[in-house]
Amino acid sequence: MRRRTLVIILSIAVVAAIAIGMGLWSFMQQIERAVIGYVAIVRVSGTISYSGAGILGGAAITPSDFKYYIDRVIGDPAAKAVVFVINSPGGSAAASEEIYQLMKRLSESRTVVIYAPEVLASGGYYISLPAHKIVASPHALVGSIGSIMVLYNLNELLNKLGINVTILKSGEFKDIGSEFRAATEEEMEILKGIVNKTAQIFIERVKEHRSVDNEVFKAKIYIGVDAKRVGLIDEVGTLDRAVELARELAGIPEYAPTIEIEKPKGLLELLFSGVSQLNNLHILDDAIRLELVNKVLYLWMPGRE
Repeated sequence: MRRRTLVIILSIAVVAAIAIGMGLWSFMQQIERAVIGYVAIVRVSGTISYSGAGILGGAAITPSDFKYYIDRVIGDPAAKAVVFVINSPGGSAAASEEIYQLMKRLSESRTVVIYAPEVLASGGYYISLPAHKIVASPHALVGSIGSIMVLYNLNELLNKLGINVTILKSGEFKDIGSEFRAATEEEMEILKGIVNKTAQIFIERVKEHRSVDNEVFKAKIYIGVDAKRVGLIDEVGTLDRAVELARELAGIPEYAPTIEIEKPKGLLELLFSGVSQLNNLHILDDAIRLELVNKVLYLWMPGRE
């Protein structure tokens, strides 16, 4: 009986000792992290929009998402640096500008490094400009500095279907860009002017942050190795290299840990995240689903078969 009691007491003591040891180890790790700091890693992908993708749409990057990440980092003194892993062909010019301003605010208080694994084009590149360094995979597609507007003319299709659309308007240009008729030459000039002025804002942002060859302003897209040649990125490398660079720039030890920051997903996002992955590569489809048609876009939109 005494032996059994002794065994039980010893077992409880061992379990308690292990629990206390693990607690102390975790506590010491937190203390160490607070002292030396860590590198936050944030992964974002998809087209840039003010609203998230629809239930069956592809992934989206929104200003509200970025504000969440940036507030998390700025609110944690131990987060000495941030590596954003961005995979995006761009999207809304207005939303890109808002995220750019958020990124600029972050870069004033933290070391920011961008890593491009696959696509960092147009608005995706625009939001990366305030970063201290940009690293891209040798296979990443980078660039497409410029803007675009997509117009649809459904008039012939509607006529074939026997559908007549009547538009009542208060001024000559009230329905400019309407998909129910072809645009006039004067309207096309107005819209071209808007696209060109928006592109000029992009160009000035690039000149402010980077020293690049003028050829990039033709809206060309480059593979990683060529993106470095023309000055769009700083290094060709891996995510590990981006993290290493972030540690160096932040002045923290090479053994400083990394912590991934994720925004909690809502119920619908969890239910349909698998479905949305099927559409991630369909850039034009994403643009339509996110209601980007008839807006000025910082979007790389390659042709599709």
